[in-house]
Amino acid sequence: MELYVFRGASPNFGDELNPWLWPRLLGDVFDGAGDLFIGIGSTIQSGFNPSRRKVVFGAGYGGYTATPVLDASWAIYFVRGKLSARKLGLAQDKALGDAAILIRSLNIQRQAVPGRVSFMPHWESVWPGRWEDACRLAGVQFIDPTAPVDTVLEAITGSELLLTEAMHGAIVADALRTPWVAAAPAQQHRMKWNDWASALDLRIEWDTLPRSSLLEQALHLAPRGSRLAGQLSARRRATATLRDHTPGWWIERAAQHLRRLADNARPSLSRDTVLNSVHARMLDQLETFVRHEGRGRVLV
Repeated sequence: MELYVFRGASPNFGDELNPWLWPRLLGDVFDGAGDLFIGIGSTIQSGFNPSRRKVVFGAGYGGYTATPVLDASWAIYFVRGKLSARKLGLAQDKALGDAAILIRSLNIQRQAVPGRVSFMPHWESVWPGRWEDACRLAGVQFIDPTAPVDTVLEAITGSELLLTEAMHGAIVADALRTPWVAAAPAQQHRMKWNDWASALDLRIEWDTLPRSSLLEQALHLAPRGSRLAGQLSARRRATATLRDHTPGWWIERAAQHLRRLADNARPSLSRDTVLNSVHARMLDQLETFVRHEGRGRVLV
């Protein structure tokens, strides 16, 4: 079986959870051949080899491609949420939740430093933004979503509060019981957040942040997929000037907003009873996977 992992221009915590988490849960299952295992991420899409069997274990539909036709080559154990289930024509009992919730099985302990607030931007905001500088000014810990999984986990579990533009920052924080605030993700990502939240009976309360650099603002204003957006992203050396020469007051404004969120925002957490129920049902699905697929063993 091959583990499917999306990789973009930079590593991304949510996607990199796949090679980090699944071997810890299932052992030596993935040999890079045969069926395709589609786990954490917005990775239910068209374009996969139609003759290859696709095993879906907690992934979601992100809208990046046409809706795939789920024929006999798809084995759906569960999907990320009710929006994915509805879009794919699945029964609502398949809308179990994002598979990253299974990180609870590893018994990772929170060791929150009193008063520590952290901010985790979306991975696409790291290069064009000046968020690390803004965090330094605000007295907030910067969490780089492109850093190794262990590094990100240590930062999340060491925080009393996580401000996050990265969805899997919120998902993992919620699973490990670190209160979190959804900090203005780009509009095109909100469906994914609402999809995950629907499985936990959560309502996302969005808090806004300004852009932290001139380049980040330019990318925000350029239509996604447009020629201008592509040029800004591709010509990094030339466009870095917009990032590096951002006026100090612009960065200070971003820092002030971070500090205001840290002091005044209402943190979110799913209810313990709901999260425990979802997690238990996911563990049942792990057992079912091992039994039906005839490979691996549940290690937790």
